[in-house]
Amino acid sequence: MLPTQDGRKGKSYRFLKHPFFLLLFGTVLSCLVVPWISEVSSHRRLLQQQRVNLAADILKQALQDDQQLSTIHTRFEFFYKEQIAFPLEDPSAPKQLHESFAKLYSEFDRHAWWWDHDLPLKSVLLGLPDRQNDIRKLHDLYKQNLVESGKQVERLRKQFCVERYKPDDPENKKVLDETGTALEKLAIDRGSIAGNMARIFMPPRWSRASW
Repeated sequence: MLPTQDGRKGKSYRFLKHPFFLLLFGTVLSCLVVPWISEVSSHRRLLQQQRVNLAADILKQALQDDQQLSTIHTRFEFFYKEQIAFPLEDPSAPKQLHESFAKLYSEFDRHAWWWDHDLPLKSVLLGLPDRQNDIRKLHDLYKQNLVESGKQVERLRKQFCVERYKPDDPENKKVLDETGTALEKLAIDRGSIAGNMARIFMPPRWSRASW
């Protein structure tokens, strides 16, 4: 007599409950599935850590831009005060100021325009391809801010790096104050832009936090 369908099902069910089958199934699960889950989890943790590191680096690089622009303004401010205290003591002082400014601005120029140019590519490599447009928009805003900052620095250069500098010219103090105020506001705006860049790469539970 041929086994009935119910009989076949009963044998199959008993086979599935057999200790050997359970052991075999557990071994397969341990050898294949568990390592795969562990690998996926490790990959996610690595991506998350790399994103956090990049977010921290964005803030660090933006801070360096702030420091370099502040140093440039401080250099002109020091020159102004020095000339007030010791007017025309050194006729070559404006030329020395220009040389010092050229060095400081060159350092700023090499850094500020390049550190964020590859962020859209990094967003793809770090698993965030859908955020490329957001990063590009922030990148453009950041560059516009740098252009405006450069205009303020140029005002300083034109006012102070002249061959016949006049220490008692009231325009000196005016330019210093106006550029200082403008650069401070631009630094605040730039910090906000950099913060938004960094948030893109932060894990969701951190990016929602107030900075």
